[in-house]
Amino acid sequence: MTHELYEIRNYGSFRELMETCPAVYQGRDMFREKDGEGIKNTSCEEFADIVNSLGAALLEKGLADGKIAVIGETSVKWIATYFAAVCGGGVIVPVDKELPEDEIANVLNDSGAAAVVYSATFKEVMESIKGSLPNVECFIGMAERDDASAFLSFDRLVEHGKTLDQTAYKNSAANEGQLSSLLYTSGTTGKSKGVMLTQKNILSAAAGELRHMRPGKVCMSVLPIHHSYEFAHGIMMEIMGGVTICINDSPRYFLQNLQLFKPDMLTLVPLYVEMMYRKIWANAKANGGEEQLKQALQKSEELMAQGVDKRRELFKDIIDALGGNLKLIICGGAPLAAFYSKAFRDFGILLLQGYGITECSPLVSVNPDWENKDGSIGLPISCCRVTIREEAEDGSGEIWVKGDNVMLGYYKNPQATAEVLQDGWFNTGDIGHLDEDGYLFITGRKKNLIVLSNGKNVYPEEIEGYLMRIPYIKEVVVYAPLADGLSETGLVAEIYPEETHAAQYTAEELQKQLENDIAEVNKSLPGYKQVHEFKLRDTEFEKTTKKSIKRFVIKH
Repeated sequence: MTHELYEIRNYGSFRELMETCPAVYQGRDMFREKDGEGIKNTSCEEFADIVNSLGAALLEKGLADGKIAVIGETSVKWIATYFAAVCGGGVIVPVDKELPEDEIANVLNDSGAAAVVYSATFKEVMESIKGSLPNVECFIGMAERDDASAFLSFDRLVEHGKTLDQTAYKNSAANEGQLSSLLYTSGTTGKSKGVMLTQKNILSAAAGELRHMRPGKVCMSVLPIHHSYEFAHGIMMEIMGGVTICINDSPRYFLQNLQLFKPDMLTLVPLYVEMMYRKIWANAKANGGEEQLKQALQKSEELMAQGVDKRRELFKDIIDALGGNLKLIICGGAPLAAFYSKAFRDFGILLLQGYGITECSPLVSVNPDWENKDGSIGLPISCCRVTIREEAEDGSGEIWVKGDNVMLGYYKNPQATAEVLQDGWFNTGDIGHLDEDGYLFITGRKKNLIVLSNGKNVYPEEIEGYLMRIPYIKEVVVYAPLADGLSETGLVAEIYPEETHAAQYTAEELQKQLENDIAEVNKSLPGYKQVHEFKLRDTEFEKTTKKSIKRFVIKH
């Protein structure tokens, strides 16, 4: 199967991308963010002015070509800081805003950051840890109005930069192979590493995704922006495509902000997709329309079989609840059960799954909008190659990646780098296979593999995907108890149910429901993959800031 990829320009640098934005946007807003009761619009010309002015001011202070950290909620100022650092030949260090104070200090010290730009919510944190940061020369507050010693005002710095000759800053540049972004991962296995990325890494991955889809005109940035997934594909890809980026100010306002900004595209992790699906059916049930919705789905399926598409009309209420314009969702960051792709497609919304890892900037593959394969994580993007090594009888094996999206290595950690990079090939640590059309399918993480005492291998993510089809299961982790160092033959599912559903039943009733529904799931699975026991939790699982469950802290 072959298709012509969409024509997308290859950008050599962030500066080149920024300078071409006026021609791409053609007068449309680049950003929209909430400002009090209203919406503040930012054009690409205004954004470039902030970037160049901030960059010139940093250059005057001798900071432009060093390491500059940024921490806080998604904002135009956060994104402008990123651009100002890398366009000046420096290195940006995006810091996870969910980290405790001591870990924030560790990242700032380990990276060697000379300046840190912070949002209003981190003023007290910066004042608290200032004494333990000998390398940080200045703290730049996005909401500060005045300068005070080492604490500077972002706005005053930008205004000062406007008065400077910006020629030297605008002429400064990093070569394409130079470190530009230093990202500290927060993995599900417990230990973070500094991933070194170049401008070429990030731009290649973003362009690779854009070649697989038409992104629409308006998107809403939802995920934490310090993650490479959100920045490269929720921000950079959109800028390349001339998409207006609306900023969701808080996860709690997600549904309200869909109404406010009315995006036609979202980049999400499974947590949001699963929540939206549960809300659709919960609202139908609450309004007495559950049976009506089922009938509408059946009618739509019959019409589609005749070549008649009435989905946007039949499910207008659902689409209106999601802002009214939503047509495309890109989902990645964690495994998502295959049936969600069909479930949203049935409502008239295309859901495309992709796959990536921070070390690959982070995208490796994504389903193209012209031919989505449910259950697949898509075709490898144009800037990289994917191969499967150490194949098992079923064709699955380790996923290795080589291309312009692959990192330089781990910061100050040559041993860890050597363990995953061989002749330019990166070992993702994930297990999967390629089908006859070149689509990639993922089975699970090699580190999560369960080797049963009967010799059978089980990837828990696969079983969890089946269990997540039970609509009132909010979170689940599958494992096998250890006995004498080996996993026993029986799989255990630890389950956190959806709160509103659980509140309607006694513990005994909920237990009986799960017994029946898990028995139904087991019917579709071979014996060794069936769940033999389940445990109910009364609290959510501990998660990384990317909302992936930390498996390593779960007691078996």
